[in-house]
Amino acid sequence: MQAHASTAPWLRPRASCSADSCTDPETAAPTHRGGAAVFMSGDWPDDRSPAGAQAWLDRIRSAEDEGTPAADAIVDGNQTPVGNVMATAVDRRNSTAWISYWLDPDVRGRGLAAAGLRSFVDHLHDGLGVYRLELGFRVNNPASAAVAKSAGFIVEGRQRERLLYGGVRFDTEECARLAGDPRPQRRRLPIRASSTTSPDDGGSAVSR
Repeated sequence: MQAHASTAPWLRPRASCSADSCTDPETAAPTHRGGAAVFMSGDWPDDRSPAGAQAWLDRIRSAEDEGTPAADAIVDGNQTPVGNVMATAVDRRNSTAWISYWLDPDVRGRGLAAAGLRSFVDHLHDGLGVYRLELGFRVNNPASAAVAKSAGFIVEGRQRERLLYGGVRFDTEECARLAGDPRPQRRRLPIRASSTTSPDDGGSAVSR
């Protein structure tokens, strides 16, 4: 899978088939930034039905139409989504954004989340001019911490009992990457500009 994996814009069929991909507890710890629901390791709506996935995709497209960075799917060689990298709470005045990511449990341990995140945040810095990127993770989630570190995010502090999950409060570590920070010279997934037209998309193609 690794040799053919890439990141690509979300299409309606991708969102629908991925509606159940984010059910693992490691990707379901919501917090709030800028008035929007944000997940510390993965951004996905509470409604994970096909209809919920479509509503999520509609919000992504609306943001992208307005010139706001939103999300890319991490896809395998068959263009099936296995993960997501996302920017929310975009603050144009201060040039900041909040980053999240998730990966299907079946494909973890192959470096796909880290490689996809590196590509995505490079594009946010270089292609879209976002200066400061922020993210957070529970302190008991070493896998998410490793992904963030491998993409050049630096821990700036800890928030005590920041999240309530399953009746238990968790500390989180808050990280950031600035446009001028050193970037790990490690593998990045190619960013695929999709030119595939989906019948469900009314004949419109998605491209970067």
